Amino acid sequence: MTSWKNWIGAGATVVLLTVSSCASWTPAQKEYTAGGAAAGAVVGGGLGCGIAAGVSGSAKSYEIGCPTGVVVGALLGAVNGYLLAPKPAPPPPPPPPPPPPPPPPPPPVRQKLVLRGVHFDFNKSKIRPGDAAVLDEAATTLKANPNVTINVNGYCDAIGGQEYNLKLSDRRADAVVNYLVKAGIPPSQLIPHGYGKTNFVATNDTSEGRAQNRRVELVPND
Repeated sequence: MTSWKNWIGAGATVVLLTVSSCASWTPAQKEYTAGGAAAGAVVGGGLGCGIAAGVSGSAKSYEIGCPTGVVVGALLGAVNGYLLAPKPAPPPPPPPPPPPPPPPPPPPVRQKLVLRGVHFDFNKSKIRPGDAAVLDEAATTLKANPNVTINVNGYCDAIGGQEYNLKLSDRRADAVVNYLVKAGIPPSQLIPHGYGKTNFVATNDTSEGRAQNRRVELVPND
């Protein structure tokens, strides 16, 4: 009797060593497997010894039947214990990927400034009373757009010499700049140019055409 009990202990020890070496098992799986192996070894050893006694009852039968029953019982008990152990909880699902960043906003559409120019009497560079309202309107627009610089371009008709008309166009551009500065526009926002008798917008063969050519244009500096 003592011999087969030793076999039970030996079989259970082997199973316990196997269980303890399985690092991936949970504590519950190890506990259930070890308990099942121990119980299986006891039951298997008893059955093995009982079969040995029923077969012949000789010492040789006990030497074979008892340890065989222990080993087989321990293995079956370990398997059943492992299968009965509570299953480990599945790992939580990975967090969802972060949403993609929003697309960058479209660049602001630059508003094109449209400024009306003024005209001058023949051989004059003085702002006419009727054109003051046009320049007042331009001043209001420029105050609303302080980051925009303006080319103040002066022109003449085709009558007179080249050098004289160039100086006359300078005086006309300066007259418009002075008016706008007095209206509150910073001088740094205005760039005067005198182009003389160039860049005609109408014929110089008629008085009406020449009147259109005697002008100052306000052009945003892109």
